[in-house]
Amino acid sequence: MITVGVGNTGMLLATMFDNKPILISTASQDTSNFYYKNDIYSFSNEGASKRFKAGYSIWIENIEKLREIFINTNNEKVVVFSSLGGGSGSSSLNPLSKILLENDNKVLLVTVLPFKNEINPPLSNAVQALNNIMPLLQKVSLLIFDNEKLKKEFGFNWGEINSYIINRVDYIVNLITKYSTNDYSPLTLDQSELDSVVFGGGFIDFSDTFLEESIPIFEYGKLDKSTKNCLIAMFVDTKIKDLDEYHNKFTELINRISSKVANARMIPGILRSEVNYSNSTNKINDRAYITIASGLNIEKYIKKIEKIRDIAIKKASVFMEEYKGEKFINTKDNKILDI
Repeated sequence: MITVGVGNTGMLLATMFDNKPILISTASQDTSNFYYKNDIYSFSNEGASKRFKAGYSIWIENIEKLREIFINTNNEKVVVFSSLGGGSGSSSLNPLSKILLENDNKVLLVTVLPFKNEINPPLSNAVQALNNIMPLLQKVSLLIFDNEKLKKEFGFNWGEINSYIINRVDYIVNLITKYSTNDYSPLTLDQSELDSVVFGGGFIDFSDTFLEESIPIFEYGKLDKSTKNCLIAMFVDTKIKDLDEYHNKFTELINRISSKVANARMIPGILRSEVNYSNSTNKINDRAYITIASGLNIEKYIKKIEKIRDIAIKKASVFMEEYKGEKFINTKDNKILDI
């Protein structure tokens, strides 16, 4: 798997996620923050002035240079980190995704929405970036984190916010290799099945809802008949030796949830691990559930994006209003003041 970070926020998240990411910058200040990294590519010194259009022009003018970076990246899983509010990162997602898709790579875009009080240009950048990604949404997976929600949970502790984002992404892509053991399971999951969901295209989301108590709760999306892929993993503590009861309970649960995603690829599996947290309101601690869904119904996402669009347009309209200055001294007063 290859990790890419674009723009200051994207590069920061990429370095937290991977020891050797590919970093891409358009500003000397951003480049200097990560100069100690070997694989950092600078496309401009001045940056994009936090404007989507300026950033997009940089990528189009340097499209061959961008393509050259990934000339040997073929048939890989690629995770791209970027803020949606900055100029360079947000504007790179469409051209970068196209280049990666040309080489038959599977792409997961991990993006971060600005919070409302960042105002413009971050809000307008986010709207333009998401609009630019939509034509590729069948071919790339798009994961959105919302700083507006995260700051309510963590305040303005950006260290905790960034760690939360990285931990969620790590769970999603490394659920099997890092978070499960080789203990016996009556219903196994393999990495290729996980990859088919994570890199299956469309909006993707993650839930750790305890499914015996509630349906999966996602950031924006929800499971319905338009969902394309749904992976549900039941983690059973490694101390448990007899799994028959758990297997029966899981089968009943899958039967119930599958009716909500009647047209999806349903991928169930029982994974083994030490269970430290189950998210159960009844304090059940011998099992836990993880749900990963991709190709989620875009309607709820679009409604969220449209709200951001409306706020951005309103603020941009006020910003663009011309100040109509009028003289406040008449001719007579002007003569008197001409001392």
